[in-house]
Amino acid sequence: MQDKRAESIREFDLRKLKFPIIVIYRHPKDYPDKYAARVFDITRPTEAVIVKGTLQELQKDIAWNTDKSFLPADEKDDPNIVGSWI
Repeated sequence: MQDKRAESIREFDLRKLKFPIIVIYRHPKDYPDKYAARVFDITRPTEAVIVKGTLQELQKDIAWNTDKSFLPADEKDDPNIVGSWI
């Protein structure tokens, strides 16, 4: 699946998904020097991704443009996961 990168979460229509979840990754393999926010529909990844230089940039964008709440990563999660917006 090819990533569809955007500058802001508002560029994606999350209403089309059953249960959109935005997962924040710290330096994932495909963007090793960045932070990435990937959109999932429940547990299924979509092609939607936002890539920023800092965690603060991602968090600010998602907080301002969605009505979701942030949950920090659990100790069982992948070590690159910062948390999820649900």
